[in-house]
Amino acid sequence: MLRRNVQCGCHVSFTRKRNDAPDTLPCPVPLPLLLPSQLCTAQSVCNPAGNVILYSNYDGGPLTIQVDDSIPDLRVGVVSYEFVKINFIGPYAGMITEVIYAGYNGSNDHCGIGSGTSVSIGGAPNAVTDIRFAPTATFSNSNGYGSMVCAYSCDVTTSQGGCNTADQVAHYFLSEFGGVLRYHLTQYGCWSGTQAVSAGGNCCEDPLATGFTEFASATHLELFPNPARDVIRVIATGPFTLVDAAGREVGSGSLSHLGPNDVDITALAPGAYAMRIADGRAARFLVQR
Repeated sequence: MLRRNVQCGCHVSFTRKRNDAPDTLPCPVPLPLLLPSQLCTAQSVCNPAGNVILYSNYDGGPLTIQVDDSIPDLRVGVVSYEFVKINFIGPYAGMITEVIYAGYNGSNDHCGIGSGTSVSIGGAPNAVTDIRFAPTATFSNSNGYGSMVCAYSCDVTTSQGGCNTADQVAHYFLSEFGGVLRYHLTQYGCWSGTQAVSAGGNCCEDPLATGFTEFASATHLELFPNPARDVIRVIATGPFTLVDAAGREVGSGSLSHLGPNDVDITALAPGAYAMRIADGRAARFLVQR
């Protein structure tokens, strides 16, 4: 269970709040009536080896993230419709290497910040930061929007009323960062208080994982070590392909031994990958150096 009171709720509609919003952004847009279980999933950490943490909402606000866990090469992605002030605190804030905001950046101060009406990022002294306004989504879901503008639930099977689906959010940042999803914290309303990294999130939608039904099978692919550095050992035979977090093929070959086969992965950059075998089995693995 989460160690915070996650703000979840059902909202039936929202309307555009800026006169200069893109003409392609639908308004007004009816949001589907969602059950609380569709909005939030009580799961704090998706992968304890992950190094990518995501935050998404609609109303923006002051997003204070306390980095109280030691996570090498920590990368942070944030999505909101209204502007958000992102600030990192805590003993391990210096371990953040990259922060990307990708959203609409609306100017309405719903959260009472009181100063400034645009996105800002602070408190991560060693991080490369980037603020992107409504970039094109990298993952297609008919229930989500075609640009990165906002997100508020874990539901990927019903319309998000002009916002993005959680799998679109995860795919966008995993494509940019190349890491592994640790957690995604999503809600509709304003950010408030402090969000501790150790508390995790409430959403684990990850299109790289959900794209392989074999992960739920007892006959999953045996692959080790994981995380790996230069070589993975695979117990299987036959042709294989390697794909990255964006779904792109980055390698292929054939496994010929009945016992463990060594596969050289020195050419792969650190990040999340999956191996698919011709017989349908698959497994994810992480490259760390």
